[in-house]
Amino acid sequence: MRREANIEEWKRLYEAAEKIKERKPWEYLWDMDLICLKEEGKPEKESVFVSVLGRGGTCYGLSIYEGYEGLNDFWMLAFQDRMNLLSEYVMYSQHCLTCYWGNREELSKKQRDIIKELGYKFRGKNQWLYFMSYQPGYIPFHMNQAEVRRMTRYLELLNKALPAYLQDRDSVAFEKEEMFTYIAGKDEKTDTWKAERLPFTSFQFASLTIQDEEVEEELRQSQKNEMVLEADIPFLGAAVTDKKYERPANPQLCILAEARSHMIIRTEMTEPDEDARETMAELIVGFIENFGAPKEIRVSNLILEAILEHICKLAGVKLRRVKALSCISDFTEQMRRFR
Repeated sequence: MRREANIEEWKRLYEAAEKIKERKPWEYLWDMDLICLKEEGKPEKESVFVSVLGRGGTCYGLSIYEGYEGLNDFWMLAFQDRMNLLSEYVMYSQHCLTCYWGNREELSKKQRDIIKELGYKFRGKNQWLYFMSYQPGYIPFHMNQAEVRRMTRYLELLNKALPAYLQDRDSVAFEKEEMFTYIAGKDEKTDTWKAERLPFTSFQFASLTIQDEEVEEELRQSQKNEMVLEADIPFLGAAVTDKKYERPANPQLCILAEARSHMIIRTEMTEPDEDARETMAELIVGFIENFGAPKEIRVSNLILEAILEHICKLAGVKLRRVKALSCISDFTEQMRRFR
């Protein structure tokens, strides 16, 4: 059950963020210059990574990526063009907490009400402070109580880390794949900081390997046909409100089409917490079992290519990455017109 932060918790969060604003980190940090926040005794994989936005002067803010999973989402964002990912797909795939200094029209009524209750009087462009939570499978939404508490902790640590960075900024070489790490000890006197190598510096692809020997054999022995399939897993891009969700959902669509006939073979909408990549793999296996192995399967990005690689190898199907999937693109464009 979703729990909302009380006004005192919001007050503490806003105070921490306003102190960050006073430090103006966007004047000396680029969005690729990562600040790592750690707490003594916690596993390395629970490190928090901060990207400061606004060095270019357009939009000021902070993106907080929790753990190595969050860091991987950061690299997805950084390398989206290289991976041929649509901006919409990348945005809706993020798992991070953010704060922005934007414009009044960007805020929801709830966000404006919180500001009013706190007594802040923001005026002008890039002055309105608000917070957002990004979770894959959901529309970006305002933070719940647990997220407000975590974000407050991160910003309070960042307020300690920034002056430490300015003190020792020459010790870290961001351009050489380093990050500035601030480690919170048991008390402020035992806090430490240093330059460290980034845990990894590119997007880590998930792969899928068929473990069922019977399915493996069926794929190897499958009949072949001359069909050319397109496969993709775009987000619906529209809010789905249901009592079972704590926030508006944004499901993914698993779409399988025949490229030459422009026929949509199968569409399946996933639940927010389901892995659409696995669902697509199941659709491909089911298609091969029922209709035989197609001559070729086309995908448009490296993420889905990595998931389908083993299946295609077993079935003797050519897996081809293309710039665009014309049939699926036409289908999704028609869907958007009716959103």
